[in-house]
Amino acid sequence: MLKLLPRKTLLTLSLLSPLSHATDAPATAGHYLILYAAPGVPQDDDPYTWSTVGGKQLARGVTKADGRAYLKGETGEENYVLKTVSTRWQLKVATRCWQDAPETFVGCVQLSNTTSRYEEEQEVIKLAEQQKEVKMQANIAAYAVQARANDDALAWLGRLPSNWTLDSYGARLLRIGDKVAAQIAGALKEGGPDARQFVCRAPDYYGPVPEQAAVNAWMAAPRAVRGARSGPAWDALVAAGKKGNWMARLELYYTLSSENVSELSLLEQYRIVQLMEWLQQKQVGGLYSYFSASMPAAPGNSRSKSWRIQDQATLYAAMLGSYDSQNSQGRILQADAAPSLAAAGKRMRACAEAYLPQRQ
Repeated sequence: MLKLLPRKTLLTLSLLSPLSHATDAPATAGHYLILYAAPGVPQDDDPYTWSTVGGKQLARGVTKADGRAYLKGETGEENYVLKTVSTRWQLKVATRCWQDAPETFVGCVQLSNTTSRYEEEQEVIKLAEQQKEVKMQANIAAYAVQARANDDALAWLGRLPSNWTLDSYGARLLRIGDKVAAQIAGALKEGGPDARQFVCRAPDYYGPVPEQAAVNAWMAAPRAVRGARSGPAWDALVAAGKKGNWMARLELYYTLSSENVSELSLLEQYRIVQLMEWLQQKQVGGLYSYFSASMPAAPGNSRSKSWRIQDQATLYAAMLGSYDSQNSQGRILQADAAPSLAAAGKRMRACAEAYLPQRQ
């Protein structure tokens, strides 16, 4: 504690990181305050910083054996902060105090405020919760306006509900995810699909692909373009999706769902759900490949005989027409010792190369 308050034990907070322009206080000379760990027990070798209340750090060091923390004044400044690992003191130091003898300095200093680590942490948590609540209310208000208008770029997916929250998003997403997981599990009960039965099919076999050139251009675009969700390439992708292109809708889902949910508006969250539901209803293989990576692994390392569940789930997606999965599983299968599986792997890779533009 500070010598200013000899009868009060002060608890505390974390040490401020030293600023690059700060200098160490003099080791054995100059004005000082004495810090105590407990009444009569000096805080020996305790790191501290001394700053203006505005954050300019003037000195740093460790307390001496007698608890001394040496300090420096700033011209024209009277409000300072002394901080140790455990406590933060806000002090008022008049200019004349620096003109007094060091041993009388403590009697000139006035204590404005003292806070502990716990108190400051609680303030930070409280502020974060307040900011979170303000942001959430702003998002809800913005969504209400957007829902009434229903005129965003993906409005062709259908009407927006009048009320929608992050909790609604999570619950709806889990329901769809459960359906996809159940479908994959059902397909794997008998050991998974037979890769030897793979037949390469063009995108139009799985559904309409109008404006496919726009989709191909999107997939081949640089990552920065695909992450912007705006611009000519995005607009063309959206237009293809509006016309029913299943690959465009899959790419729209990939793009939106790859974002951190906190960075998405409530409207975008609902559009993700709509896209996901549509893809699941149409059994678009690319949706299933998204889930295959999270499937648990099964015992056994032999990919040709006892495939891991993840491999089987990815193969299932490949058989449904996921060109990404065909590419990844084709690489594995073409190295298999069984000629029939190796041949299937080569067919898969060739199919992916024929219909899936190289992503950057």
